[in-house]
Amino acid sequence: MPLRHLVRTTAIGILIALAGCAAVPAGAPSPAGTAPTAFSPAPPSTPAQSSAPPSTTSPSGPAPQPTATGSSRPGTDAPTPKPRDRRTSAQRNRAFTVDGIPVVSKQHPINAGYRRSSISSPYGLTRETQRALTRMIAAARAGGVRLRVRSGYRSYALQAQILSSKIREYGSETLARRYNAAPGRSEHQTGLAVDLWDGVTWGVGVRNTRAGRWLWANAWRYGFILRYPAGKETITGYAFEPWHYRYLGTGPARAFGPNSYRTLEEYLGLAPA
Repeated sequence: MPLRHLVRTTAIGILIALAGCAAVPAGAPSPAGTAPTAFSPAPPSTPAQSSAPPSTTSPSGPAPQPTATGSSRPGTDAPTPKPRDRRTSAQRNRAFTVDGIPVVSKQHPINAGYRRSSISSPYGLTRETQRALTRMIAAARAGGVRLRVRSGYRSYALQAQILSSKIREYGSETLARRYNAAPGRSEHQTGLAVDLWDGVTWGVGVRNTRAGRWLWANAWRYGFILRYPAGKETITGYAFEPWHYRYLGTGPARAFGPNSYRTLEEYLGLAPA
């Protein structure tokens, strides 16, 4: 073979060999391993169900949880820590407060030195509570419902007398304490609570009167809540009292709505786990 043909053939072979080495670099993934994976969206989450018993007279659903200390905050799954009462005995001349709402109960007492934020007549309620009560009584009257105040503010000493009297009347301290607070553990001492009835029927029977039914359906509109609902004694510490209403203000009371079984403890994140 002539020399020029030999040189040309050798050069072509070297170029082919180099091209073959560069086609698939060492360590490159196989084409089959690079195929895109189809996107599968996560299924929508199921809304949490309310633990409150359903209303028996109104189809109103539960209102959103408040963004308060001790409640779940929007956009998060974990609840905030449960509020803790860090007052000493000497500091109980002021109420345990969560998000500006005073809480007085068996678990969160006040002492004889507690003073209301303001005083009005004729029931000794705070001025704001009395104004709201006046509006509510007028609205009920316009609807043909008569509301009467049976009890408003009570002092520490008066509450002690009432409990002692009820223990003698019932013949059982345990039973008396289901309906009657010890001094320092009654909301009546705050001037924020009021016992309401129609002036005729008292006791648990209040729930079946026109006054009782109207209050349960409408008190929230004026800032009041049924403080001790049926079936919630393990949370509130007190038996069902269809006459006892607590003033919160129209803002917080909207979270309860009509015919609500919700408790203040549940609203503020204070209910037992």
